[in-house]
Amino acid sequence: MSKTIGIDLGTTNSVVAFKDASVRVVATGPNNEDLCRSCVAMDKSGSFVVGNAPYKNWKRYAPNIVVSAKRLMGASITDPQVQKMKNDKDMYPYGISKKSGGTEDSVAIIMNGQEFSPEQISAQILRQLKEDASVKLGDEVTHAVITVPAYFNEKQKAATRKAAELAGLKVQRLLAEPTAAAISYGADKMSADEDKIFLVYDFGGGTFDLSVLVASGGSFIESGTGGDRWLGGDDIDRLVSEYVLTEAGKANNVDIHELIESLDAKKKFAFQGEFKSEVESAKKALSQTDSATISVFDYLETEDGDPIDIEVTLTRETFESMIRPLVQRTIDLIDELLEKTAYPIDSIDNILLVGGSSCIPLVRNMLSEKYGKEKILSSEKPMLAIAEGAAILSHSMGTEFECPHCGKSIPVGSDECPYCHKSMESSATQTSEDPAKTGVVFTTKHKYFIETRDDADNVQYSMIIDENQVLPNEVNGKFYTLVDNQKIIAVNLYSDAENGGKEKIGTGFFTIAENLPVHSELQFTFRLTEDETMSVKVRVASTGKIHNINYSQGSLDSHCFEAIQSSFDRVMGDPNISDSQKNGFIDKLQKVIEGIQVGSPSSESKEWQNIENSVQSATTAATTKEEGTDVNVIIAKILLDHFGKFMSSEHKDAMRRELTKYEDATTPMQKNECASNLEELNDKYGLFVSGFLLNISGHDDSNPVRANKALVAYNQFMAALNEGNVSRARDILDANQDLIGHDTVISVSSTTGIGQN
Repeated sequence: MSKTIGIDLGTTNSVVAFKDASVRVVATGPNNEDLCRSCVAMDKSGSFVVGNAPYKNWKRYAPNIVVSAKRLMGASITDPQVQKMKNDKDMYPYGISKKSGGTEDSVAIIMNGQEFSPEQISAQILRQLKEDASVKLGDEVTHAVITVPAYFNEKQKAATRKAAELAGLKVQRLLAEPTAAAISYGADKMSADEDKIFLVYDFGGGTFDLSVLVASGGSFIESGTGGDRWLGGDDIDRLVSEYVLTEAGKANNVDIHELIESLDAKKKFAFQGEFKSEVESAKKALSQTDSATISVFDYLETEDGDPIDIEVTLTRETFESMIRPLVQRTIDLIDELLEKTAYPIDSIDNILLVGGSSCIPLVRNMLSEKYGKEKILSSEKPMLAIAEGAAILSHSMGTEFECPHCGKSIPVGSDECPYCHKSMESSATQTSEDPAKTGVVFTTKHKYFIETRDDADNVQYSMIIDENQVLPNEVNGKFYTLVDNQKIIAVNLYSDAENGGKEKIGTGFFTIAENLPVHSELQFTFRLTEDETMSVKVRVASTGKIHNINYSQGSLDSHCFEAIQSSFDRVMGDPNISDSQKNGFIDKLQKVIEGIQVGSPSSESKEWQNIENSVQSATTAATTKEEGTDVNVIIAKILLDHFGKFMSSEHKDAMRRELTKYEDATTPMQKNECASNLEELNDKYGLFVSGFLLNISGHDDSNPVRANKALVAYNQFMAALNEGNVSRARDILDANQDLIGHDTVISVSSTTGIGQN
């Protein structure tokens, strides 16, 4: 019989736990350790190595060794904190970049010249935990409750679910880490007439998480969340590291950083590995002793060859002075959360301490001074509490799970839903939304918004769901079209961000076949599951047609949806494009969007590249001047002449046949049929056609500077194709859109936006 487990997928360490008659942590790795380092390395053969072993052998694997991948889950390459990670090669030696073929809203991890998503790296950790648990428990593990920070948004949760799917795990529930901690502390065992309010203080290796939980008779209500995803033990390590290196430099009258940078790669990585280990050991020791010494010998030397040893003693007093601002930041965040949720501190019965950084004496002392020692509760092993709570919930959820397609309860392990007959094989989520089974009343952690526009085309954000609403949650909203005969509607969804702004969580499109007047009503239904997974459907009031929105998750799908929007804006805003060409473009774009709704490809599917090719082909057709010969004939000839070596023989032969038939055709009907067949073939190679427009721009004598830039870009584009690097070719096109097509662009005469009454 398959087993279900609880997993704390941590930034620094991960833990797996199981419950039957009692709760126990499942030891992992060859040394049977409770904590599995959230570390993934790649060896010389290209195989992944996971856990404590690669971390302890840092010098062997660096720079192909990844830590703190959780901080990059669902993140954007433009995030200032991601840029800090990218530039801090001492802490994070691996490469961090924008995902090839993705948008600025994506992140990729580079190891050994290969690109991986943060989800793929996290999947390696989850797979290792799953395999270790299966061996130790004597049965295959198939399902898990996986914990996430309370503030994780939809994108970050989707990334976690994707990691679980890649690891071969079905997710019973994504559980907020503070809620898991409260369950572990036994708050779910309270008597029926007992009520308490808990504040969970989770200070981990990479994140700081807060949550207010109301416990009543063994059930929980999540009543507010806060924290800082970029505050944790890693930041304490960084402060200690900088202090030690500065003191060592002063003692030896040298620039230690410069000496480290001058080391050859192998020696530098060896130094970093040993130095990191010394810093972590000192940090832990200072919870028990008054001082600790960080020593690293035999790596550094002056230009004259004199050895420079690092040997710095750090006192607890200095350590506490150093980290006091970080701890004060956590207290400030507590006060902000209590003010936001309108809970006075006197109403909080206990503050539950979780996470490795909460073991630091200064943390407990400052919390006790601020809120009273009697309120502070901590377990003997606060680093295990979250996984234990997840295991308890996993066990209590029983054997019934919700079909993610139709919502009916089905047995664990079902390959197919007996009600809607949809396959469960690729579904990463199987959940039960019955609070009586879970003992938890889940609430929204964020505010959710939809982008709207007024009649003057000014962007607005309309809140659709507030924070701290009971989950699952379903709301309806009425919006309207902005222009007559609007054919394409963009649905842009946002949640509130930690910095007070708004963070896009996805974009989707749907089409309207009918010619409707301006201000036609659109009836939206937004639904959030207990995992805070958003689904959206729209009913066009005048026709009754219902559309389920497939919205992007920040990968290849996002890049494609950006291409749809930018192509729409470009074509519809260009006065040099005829109305007939614009209408033809809209028709093609509608077919593309309808195909997405029917096919529902996953965010990483290569089908998105084919879809984007169709968008590029439609754009090229619209921006090519009409000169008697059908544009599809012109495009086919360009493809064969300039890109034939990159095309399949089957497609080239088919194009040549249709071109011959077109030349021999004697009636408009015959020519139209050939042109239609060529259009279908051309759509497969929209990337090449868009690239060729760079070549055309490169021969524009009226603007030599622009022409030179276009030729350089075209040569780079062709070089990428010759190397077989299609993603690189796409990136070059994206970066040079201003060099393609017409120069004159006015404000968009049509729109994909929606308005609100």
